[in-house]
Amino acid sequence: MKRFCAAFASAVLLVGVGCGLIPLRTEHTINAHIVIEIRQQIEEQADDVLDFIEGTDDALAAPEQESADSMSWLDHAVDFLRPVRPVYAAEMAELDSPRIREIAKTLKQRHPKLQALKKKSVAGEDNQGYVALRNADRFAEPEDKNAAQKLIAAENADRKELYKEIARLNEEHGVTLSMVERIYARKRLERAEPGEIFQLPPKGADFDEFKESKRGKKLGEACVPEAWVTIK
Repeated sequence: MKRFCAAFASAVLLVGVGCGLIPLRTEHTINAHIVIEIRQQIEEQADDVLDFIEGTDDALAAPEQESADSMSWLDHAVDFLRPVRPVYAAEMAELDSPRIREIAKTLKQRHPKLQALKKKSVAGEDNQGYVALRNADRFAEPEDKNAAQKLIAAENADRKELYKEIARLNEEHGVTLSMVERIYARKRLERAEPGEIFQLPPKGADFDEFKESKRGKKLGEACVPEAWVTIK
């Protein structure tokens, strides 16, 4: 009986979709859904990349791909009857490449030196995903400041190449360099350690989310959009 009911419901669904009785998703809705899924995949990949750089994971996990064979016969049937066939984000989002892995390895090698600058409070993370020199007057010797500037410049150059590669792989789906930069900036802020210097996100959803977090509440009145703060 249960099998009959399931089969009957499936038949009704197919007929309803085919005859227009069940509303079809518009192309705009489908595209918006795809953009959201791609953003989620980039965020997940950012966690993998940062885990690798920080030494908490030895391998960059490739995003799982949903094969056509994993779709049920009903998924195929309904998909076929749609006037605009959706392209699944798992099939279209290209998030991994040899270039990404190459850059990540370089960032991993530099990470200990960069962390040393952060602990001295002479380097901080801005809200665009890059490192900025802070409290330059704390350098005792000019050569130490120059060395720090060179390290930060090299770090930012590699980060930009990483972001550009991710955006390039998905540019046909509306992924931009600034989008990737903001995702990585937010992910680094989520991982911030007490005592590290960060620039808070600009006014918007990312800032609102941080303000409501424990770290945001600890900052009190200092928690304002785009402010440079020391994480508590």
